[in-house]
Amino acid sequence: MSRVFSMTFALVFVLNWCSLLHAWNDAGHYTIARIAWDSLSVDERTAVVRILRQHPHLESLLLKDRPGEATEDEWIFLRAAVWADYVRPSKSITPEEVPNHPLYKFHRGPWHYVNYPYTAGQASSELPPNQLPNETNVLKQLDLSMEILTGRTTADVGRVAGVSDDQNRAVRMTWLFHLVGDLHQPLHTVALIDPKLFPEPPYGDQGGNKLAIRADANSMPKNLHWFWDEMFSTDSHFDQVCKQSERLTHDPALSLEQLSELTLHPSFISWAGESYAAAKSHVYQEGRLKLVLWEQLNAGTIPQSEVPSLTPEAMKDSRQLAARRVALAGHRLAQRLKEIVKK
Repeated sequence: MSRVFSMTFALVFVLNWCSLLHAWNDAGHYTIARIAWDSLSVDERTAVVRILRQHPHLESLLLKDRPGEATEDEWIFLRAAVWADYVRPSKSITPEEVPNHPLYKFHRGPWHYVNYPYTAGQASSELPPNQLPNETNVLKQLDLSMEILTGRTTADVGRVAGVSDDQNRAVRMTWLFHLVGDLHQPLHTVALIDPKLFPEPPYGDQGGNKLAIRADANSMPKNLHWFWDEMFSTDSHFDQVCKQSERLTHDPALSLEQLSELTLHPSFISWAGESYAAAKSHVYQEGRLKLVLWEQLNAGTIPQSEVPSLTPEAMKDSRQLAARRVALAGHRLAQRLKEIVKK
């Protein structure tokens, strides 16, 4: 391996490590929020933002880096969708520092996903009856967020000490924004099980985080999870987010009439079922995806040429799927927000 390639690959590894800190990237989460924003009335937007303005990180995160062309209200609304990724501890922070850190003490890693087991080549696309062990998950936290936001309870085991009821409600609103998006990323609902590749319990690929892939034969390898985080878009500039959301909402194939899932699958668990089936069909390609471990690639025991790459047709299909998942998430977020602020 050449020195230049080694340095380049090392950089890719660092970027992949950082990518484990996110679900859909900022562009995906912003676009989901923008679709929801466009789906709400002025009064509904105002009511949502009124809740968000009680957030303990209003100034430090929700209003941060506001572009001149965005109003305060719409920027707070969009930033709510990425807040949960910005309170993840940086690599320089020790576990002992997290509980007292003004930002990182709000981090809740297990809330971002749920792992339903998948075995390469299995026939069924239905959600398995049991999840892999986890103290909590995205489904439980979405349910609890809705209970808190609709006033059915104030009891919250994830609440940070010293946060008022109004502040906690705003925190839960940001979790709702983010987790609706996370649940629509296929790899946030599944773990590929293979005791030979992953000999330690629970034997899974951690939602693709342990596997490598390339966009095409000429591309550098990426972590499979990161690869899907970026599948929709990599441009998170405000003007581009607005264009992306308009493109999706004006696409005839993604019109409300064509999104039959909106009426067929109204529950959080049914959204997970959609993502699970999408992971089976598009991410793992019905068991055809060659499985290459990222750690072996990084160690140099497997050459880059062995990492699977997508055909142009598969890449096109995957991008179309990602666009549909983002569109669905945006409309579904709007539906939940309407439930919360209705008079």
